[in-house]
Amino acid sequence: MLKRAYDWCVSYASHPGAPWLLFALTFVESSFSPLPPLPLLLPMCIARPDRAWFYAGVCSLGAVLGGYLGYAIGALLYDSVGSWLISLYGLQDKAASLIATSQDYWFWVLVTKGLTPIPFKIVTIMSGFLHFDIWKFTIGMVVSRVTFFMMIAVALRFYGDDIRIFIEKHLPMTALALAVVVVGGFFVLPLVL
Repeated sequence: MLKRAYDWCVSYASHPGAPWLLFALTFVESSFSPLPPLPLLLPMCIARPDRAWFYAGVCSLGAVLGGYLGYAIGALLYDSVGSWLISLYGLQDKAASLIATSQDYWFWVLVTKGLTPIPFKIVTIMSGFLHFDIWKFTIGMVVSRVTFFMMIAVALRFYGDDIRIFIEKHLPMTALALAVVVVGGFFVLPLVL
């Protein structure tokens, strides 16, 4: 089943709708969904290393636009939708202390989290909840998410064949490692915020 899913992702890379799906996954991951774009981005870049920059750009745009939706959820809907999403990650107790102390260092929290596979939606929602300066939010989001996705594109553009061979040879281990990073991010996040 894992091999079929991987093969589908690789074959889907040439489909005209692939960039739209990648954009949509990245958009919702930055605002409310737990589904990360990496399981689709990696095989697409491996299948088409010549389009790795384009795919990274699609992800970057989706992440930034989705980040604004996350900010709006935090700023306008925190009492209903935002607090529910924050409680899913066990961060409701830390919210009050963040409001009191965060304005001085929140930019660096935003940039640091944006450079990792830790769920980005939490930072975007909390930025809105904290009424963090929208211009600093935009700069931090653009710098971190563009850098994150471009680093992936660089690795896959120049080492794509080696990475593809490794992934295909060790697919179960690679899928498990990706799952651990993504799921582990949910458990690590409360410890680092």
